[in-house]
Amino acid sequence: MIMGIVIIVLISFTNLNWASYYTARDIGETGEARMLGELLATAINNVYANGEGYSIQLGEDKINFTEAGNRTSTTGLAVSLPIIIDRDDQTINISRRLRTSNDSNWTTTIRIIPENITRKDPTSEYPEVTVFNNGSYIIIYADAANIDVTT
Repeated sequence: MIMGIVIIVLISFTNLNWASYYTARDIGETGEARMLGELLATAINNVYANGEGYSIQLGEDKINFTEAGNRTSTTGLAVSLPIIIDRDDQTINISRRLRTSNDSNWTTTIRIIPENITRKDPTSEYPEVTVFNNGSYIIIYADAANIDVTT
């Protein structure tokens, strides 16, 4: 009888540890998603503030969409690409599926200053991801599968 109770208690502790582990992992990865959005928002706001002709390139060392959108090797969950830039609300919206809450979605919203934003496919002059101010629009050169601009 005592041995059975000890086994039940040990199994309970193991289950609690795994739940804590996955919760901590979700919190860490949602923090990474938030940092990705903050980086993009900072680039957009800086390009807007610095005026016509100013650009910022965010290479793979800054934003790696393959890594952000493909966490299947570790958790099976990742940032839901594309990242949505909403011109009307002036926000960047990043979604991510959570493991610990029955596969629900977590969405973070980061405010940006300009509303005159458009997306174009990358070019040799403006590779992925480049944020450029042409005087009337903030142009984000990025693949539509990674970043999308909506109204």
